[in-house]
Amino acid sequence: SPKAMRSQVPRQSSHTRHLSSLRCLIMGPPGGGKGTLSSRLVKEFSLKHFSSGDALRGHITEGTQLGKEAKGFMDKGELVPDNLLVDVVLAHVVDVEAKTNRWLLDGFPRTVNQAKALDEAFSLDIVVNLDIPHEEIVERLRHRMVHLPSGRSYHRLWSPPKVEGKDDETG
Repeated sequence: SPKAMRSQVPRQSSHTRHLSSLRCLIMGPPGGGKGTLSSRLVKEFSLKHFSSGDALRGHITEGTQLGKEAKGFMDKGELVPDNLLVDVVLAHVVDVEAKTNRWLLDGFPRTVNQAKALDEAFSLDIVVNLDIPHEEIVERLRHRMVHLPSGRSYHRLWSPPKVEGKDDETG
């Protein structure tokens, strides 16, 4: 009967429909666990993960105008100005958004101006802010190792590289 068939079809709640789009932001201090938590969220919710560092490296590698401008500041040991970092990251978000509306942005915004620019450009569904005690951050960072070309990080105690002093993917 039609009534029996309807009862077998799972009802789609507004929560389930809402998850077809999942725009997330994770914030916290360096060493706070953003990368670790991000990898779990990406896997669990099928999200595209990217960070402001990924966006900067991508533009620099591709030789875009934004990348050239950012590299100029970085080569002088200066911070990339807010307006330029906003342009780099938002251009990257627009590129990702064209492919999927299920993403996780990591490490941006870091300033009020960056947050305002992101808020004007995109509606976020979830924001996670990791509040980690300073002493814990210092202890975590004390054991951190980073492969600079890729940005991959390792931890001497919890997740060391397979071969000491070598990146797991490039050697």
